[in-house]
Amino acid sequence: MAEIAVEQLRPGMVLIQDVKGVSGRPIVRKGTELTEQEIEFLKAFLIERVHVSMSTEKVQYTSADDGQKPKEENEQESSKQLDDSFVTVYEEVVVQFKLLFRSWQANAPVKMYSIRELCLPLFELVESKELDDITSLLQGRKSDLFYYKTVAVSLLSIKLAQLMNYKKKDWLQIGFASLLADAGLAKTEVTIDSSQADRKHPIRSYEMIKNEPTLTDHAKLAIVQHHERLDGSGFPMQLQADKIHPYAQIIAVSDRYFTLLLEVGEEVYEYLKREKAKLATDLINLFTRG
Repeated sequence: MAEIAVEQLRPGMVLIQDVKGVSGRPIVRKGTELTEQEIEFLKAFLIERVHVSMSTEKVQYTSADDGQKPKEENEQESSKQLDDSFVTVYEEVVVQFKLLFRSWQANAPVKMYSIRELCLPLFELVESKELDDITSLLQGRKSDLFYYKTVAVSLLSIKLAQLMNYKKKDWLQIGFASLLADAGLAKTEVTIDSSQADRKHPIRSYEMIKNEPTLTDHAKLAIVQHHERLDGSGFPMQLQADKIHPYAQIIAVSDRYFTLLLEVGEEVYEYLKREKAKLATDLINLFTRG
């Protein structure tokens, strides 16, 4: 057993202490046998050193009764840990996204490398999650709602794109575009319902990322258009349905859902559960009716 630098980690090593992020909560639990993906995840969160054992001296975490747990209990516990891990990583990203946004308020430039390093591990977890896991992320949140909502909207946008059979390269671009769509609010007044904010903020968001080579033209267009509406009542250009990029429509749907959730409360979530809204079209219909 030893404390070693993350750069020295190898697959098969086992954590013997929780690894905590900036939020103070564990982002990887003790007892985890590390894979390449988890090692990259630790690097992405700028973790420097961790406590591990080698695979030949694995620490056994068993029940106090007989050292064994029924298979069903182990499966349930594993599933719960995956859910907890997703929420914990989400919360960690929110904490760090808040720091990035505040740096933009202080006129620091948007650095896509930092954003990709921060968000990519979380974005890739979305593929294994159900739609309900994403739509319930704001339940019980009381503070920092702008930051929680911004990250949640990006995850819901990714999930909708996956349900609509977009390729990974596309749903990643949609996720990054969604995360940056309201970056322009750093130059004006921050509001949870950005449809009520300064109507020039999509253009300000675009100005902040227009020279970023890792964002495609489609993603940049989505940033400009994310507040356009199918009937032409949106902004900044009052475009109608056939002129609005599909990426922008997905982001608009996701933003509309969480705005409604925060405005009218659990009725929106209950609606989705009651109607068994598992497909992207259900949220699209909710958006067009709203």
